[in-house]
Amino acid sequence: MPQVDLSHVEFWIFDLDNTLYPAQCRLFDQVERRIGLYIEQLLNLDREAARALQKQYFREHTTTLKGLMVNHGVDPGHFLDFVHQIDVTGVGADTALDRALDALPGKKLIYTNGSVAHARNVMDRLGINRHFNEIFDIAAGDFDPKPSEASFARLIEEHGIAPERAVMLDDMPRNLKPAADLGMTTVLISTESEWAQPTGDEDYIHHTTDRLAEWLAGVGTTNNKTGSKKTGT
Repeated sequence: MPQVDLSHVEFWIFDLDNTLYPAQCRLFDQVERRIGLYIEQLLNLDREAARALQKQYFREHTTTLKGLMVNHGVDPGHFLDFVHQIDVTGVGADTALDRALDALPGKKLIYTNGSVAHARNVMDRLGINRHFNEIFDIAAGDFDPKPSEASFARLIEEHGIAPERAVMLDDMPRNLKPAADLGMTTVLISTESEWAQPTGDEDYIHHTTDRLAEWLAGVGTTNNKTGSKKTGT
């Protein structure tokens, strides 16, 4: 994998789900099933109708939670506690990622549409909790999810981030556009999820990888002005 020069970077902003842990763990599949179950119980719907509404709200509001809050007055704390009651034993310690994060200069934080408790639970399994003292979760964003510009503004203000010296890593292309518009360098963590596929015109994605630890380990500290700006997987 080519070395990437990001020696100017002072802030590393990581998404959590399907970014810091591999999508192959299928952890978010459990969350999605719990979301469907929550809707079934809340609105007395069958599984098919609940799933249809779940996806409708995801498309219209960028998270199902936001749709449930707007249309049904759902308590977000109750919802998050319910949907994150999952089995995380499928996530194992990632020593390569731990080493790569340890060698990475600058401030590291998590920016997630999930909760702090969920993030800590997963990072405990990965063995990387020590690298992240700060988590900007959906509650910190006033339940206004990525890719909301207002949420990004809160993140930047709360953590004193200089966008031109920041990198954002996420598995959802749409979450990277506002980051790039603000001047951040963007990294897409590619997955097979149907909801996370690029359409081909995302010129705001600067780098792409499906091997996060290896990519981070290849981040250079010297100028590398040759080759393409986009790094393949």
